[in-house]
Amino acid sequence: MEVKNHIVLFLDILGYSNIVTSCQDSQDENCYLERIHNLMSSLSAYIERWNSDIDQQRNSLNLSRFKSLLFSDNILFFAPYENETDMINLYMNLLYGLSTFLVQYIKEDLFFRGGIAKGNLFYDEKLHFVFGSGLVKAYSIESNVAKYPRIVIDQELNPSDILVGIVQDEKRIWYLDYLSLGHSLICFENKPQQNYEYFLSCLDEQKNAIIDALKKYKNDDKILCKYQWLAEYHNNYCKENGLGGLVI
Repeated sequence: MEVKNHIVLFLDILGYSNIVTSCQDSQDENCYLERIHNLMSSLSAYIERWNSDIDQQRNSLNLSRFKSLLFSDNILFFAPYENETDMINLYMNLLYGLSTFLVQYIKEDLFFRGGIAKGNLFYDEKLHFVFGSGLVKAYSIESNVAKYPRIVIDQELNPSDILVGIVQDEKRIWYLDYLSLGHSLICFENKPQQNYEYFLSCLDEQKNAIIDALKKYKNDDKILCKYQWLAEYHNNYCKENGLGGLVI
């Protein structure tokens, strides 16, 4: 029994506690439970699909080494690595898979915040027991650094804006640009025009979900600022790519 080097991603559903505590009765809570459960099921099915199709797909992502734990509104992904090259390959594969999922999933008012890091981890599969500094670090990044609906990448992973899908904000915090990376992964496979139209429909769905959230939380500055950040991210992407009709 020992801890080993792992890539660790901790994801949280934005605003979960606020929504649950604002539920008026068990019917409201059951309705939200169903939405969360459907979202988690979609994520689980997405991972399984990639893993089962690895041998059949050309240029397929390999997420098969990652294990996942889902609890309440949190999702934990983790995989051991052997060396620096293996570590980079693992975490980039994770970012690729995460980007395509974040573009495509049905959002409504459900958005993710997360932190990805490397560190020591131990996992007992029988007990579903996870322990280690890697988990603490990824959780700390998600809860204390990410702040907005974004996936922050730890400096120790040596992120670089040379790579599509990794950007840095004015505070020198690195995070996943899932729209740019998701676009490159989704649209340049077979049937690029059809895939591009599908990508635009996902962007339109995201636009509507953000608009709904801005209206819903217009009187709650603490939550509103998170969706304002997301609206700015969405708009910047659309403007930079000539998609003025999808700007909020």
